[in-house]
Amino acid sequence: MVWKSVKRAIGVRKISKLLKEYYEGEVLDKLVSELYPLLDRVGYEGLEKVAGLCTQVAKDHSGRTAVNLLEQSPELIDRLLKYGDKELVLNVYGLCSPVAEYSGGTAARLLEQSPELIDRVGYEGLEKVAGLCSQVVPEDSFVAARLLVMGPELIDRVGYEGLKKVAGLCTQVANDRRFIAAGLLELSLELIDRVGYEGLEKIAGLCSEVANYNGKTAVRLLGMSPEFIDRVGYDALETVVGLCNQVAREDGFVAARLLELSPKLIDRVDYNCLEEIAGLCSKVDKDDRFIAAKVLDECPALIDRLLRYGDKELVKDVYGLCDQVARDHSWRTAVRLLGMSPELIDKLLRYGDKELVKGVYGLSSQVARYSGRTAVSLLEESPALIDRAGYKGLVKVAQRASEIAKIEGEEKAASFVKGESSEYADFFDSITEGLELKKVKPVLSKYLNALLGYRIEIVEAQAAATDGERIFLPKRIQDFSEVDRNFIMFKVLATHEEAHLEYGSFDFELMRVQDVADKVKAKYGIA
Repeated sequence: MVWKSVKRAIGVRKISKLLKEYYEGEVLDKLVSELYPLLDRVGYEGLEKVAGLCTQVAKDHSGRTAVNLLEQSPELIDRLLKYGDKELVLNVYGLCSPVAEYSGGTAARLLEQSPELIDRVGYEGLEKVAGLCSQVVPEDSFVAARLLVMGPELIDRVGYEGLKKVAGLCTQVANDRRFIAAGLLELSLELIDRVGYEGLEKIAGLCSEVANYNGKTAVRLLGMSPEFIDRVGYDALETVVGLCNQVAREDGFVAARLLELSPKLIDRVDYNCLEEIAGLCSKVDKDDRFIAAKVLDECPALIDRLLRYGDKELVKDVYGLCDQVARDHSWRTAVRLLGMSPELIDKLLRYGDKELVKGVYGLSSQVARYSGRTAVSLLEESPALIDRAGYKGLVKVAQRASEIAKIEGEEKAASFVKGESSEYADFFDSITEGLELKKVKPVLSKYLNALLGYRIEIVEAQAAATDGERIFLPKRIQDFSEVDRNFIMFKVLATHEEAHLEYGSFDFELMRVQDVADKVKAKYGIA
């Protein structure tokens, strides 16, 4: 009993001597009391290693962390002894010491996780992880700390050499972009499964490029990259980032917005169209960042509207023309043209199907090679031009407008398309298909006067009809190639409506309904 007391007193004195350089008072007494049981397990040499490591942690990190580590040491060592003897425990503390030279916090974390690491990858695996941490920690302690968490699973999946590669890549990225390195480590297993280590390297490079203009977007790109790659492949991701980098030359905010919207846009259009959208926004962004962002934000809804009128090719035609107009004429005009496109297409569909619409945009794009302003005028006037001269007539107008733009300039070409030039009337007479009502209206008025015995007003309309006081006839009839046959059609329509008037279709009198009903009942006995 006396020997035990003497032995404890000697042990307590040794531990106090070991710790009193750094601790004092109640803290020292508490630590000595908690560490005394370790003398039997690891000896004084072992306690020296424990105290030495905690001293390193206190110098680099914080005294509080060191105290916590000392307080946890009995439990921690008990856990380590499940996997080996005193020698293993001392070796584990020895592995943490090189890490503590650069980061006490990382060393403390390595020590705290060492039992779990041994359980998962064995002592040799712990040696490898600790060795890698000691290599990485001088460059970036944050990456080293995250490797402790990811290390075992990465070793299981890609081996120690793969872990070294990932650690090296993340360390390299962390030199400039620590926030990306964290996400890269978290997603490394998922990305390696999808695209391999080379793909992981490429994604890291793409994220670093994006981080040059927007750090948050770089992190967002990293987070969405697995799903993006699954849906459309790495090449598509690379293409999108390239487009965003192009826009970023003018404004990182708009580039970031394009990147964030790209999954929604790719669901709706192809990459060529995405390029047109990026090009348009880049041109707008040079002068007005707000409008550029607004154009981008409105893209998904506008594209959905355009798709109701046609297909992806139509969407590409619309954005392609607007991009061309923005490049060669005015981005403000291009944005206006983009906004009015659904209503314009709706008007065009009254004269044909989506193929006609695509044809109109194609003609405008051809004219835009010579004059963006004239192309816009042609597109805006196209419903009226088709109504008057048909699609073939529109083609001839486009051809003539291009010739005028090349020879006389875009101002005269635009005036021609709008019907403001001197040659417009003669040119239209030469290309107009069918027969206009205004040319035969005097003859039809005399014809109807003869049939009815009184004059009746003839009014232009979409179709033939009458309201009892006027006769409505189409503005133009082009059912036949011969003028005479179109005139006969006018007469047929006019005669049909005249007959309604001549034979009393509108002579109904409500007050006489009962008289008629009584006569029918008396004659046929119908109740």
